[in-house]
Amino acid sequence: MRKMNRALNVLKDHVAAVMDVEFSPTGEELVSASYDRTVRLWSRKAGHSRDIYHTKRMQRVFSVNFTPDSKYVLSGSDDGNIRLWRAESSKREGIKSAKQRQSLEYNEALKKRYEHMPEIRRIKRHRHIPKVVKKAGEIKAEEIKAIKRREENERKHTKKQFQKRRSEREKMVLASEV
Repeated sequence: MRKMNRALNVLKDHVAAVMDVEFSPTGEELVSASYDRTVRLWSRKAGHSRDIYHTKRMQRVFSVNFTPDSKYVLSGSDDGNIRLWRAESSKREGIKSAKQRQSLEYNEALKKRYEHMPEIRRIKRHRHIPKVVKKAGEIKAEEIKAIKRREENERKHTKKQFQKRRSEREKMVLASEV
């Protein structure tokens, strides 16, 4: 039986309410729809989204779903549209020649070999997000930093300084039965 006193993972990137979450058929990824007008893809083990999907015209997203082959993601938004997205945004479908296949394999091997380098990590992590969402994320991060600073100051000047700090995953559990 799994220990229910802490969360397995806490996924943090949305800046507004999450309206829908769906696991992929493989169970290794999930997709979330949010009121902040974005669709985010997550690895089950990572704490931050690996991809962000948005368009200028897309309104609040209320539902998302993986296709059974987990190659595509469907999203339904407030503007009455259903959008089809690739689960792997850079992956191209279709028949590839031997030369194209070899080139893709070589490029993947290069990415794998140099993934530890800061420049490569920065390029891999970079995602364009809407200005409004980016600004809201900065404001949210500033608020969280202020809350943590206030808690730390309170901790320093009370008896709480002798208590063990709770991890972020343990804080998510509100109550448990005995």
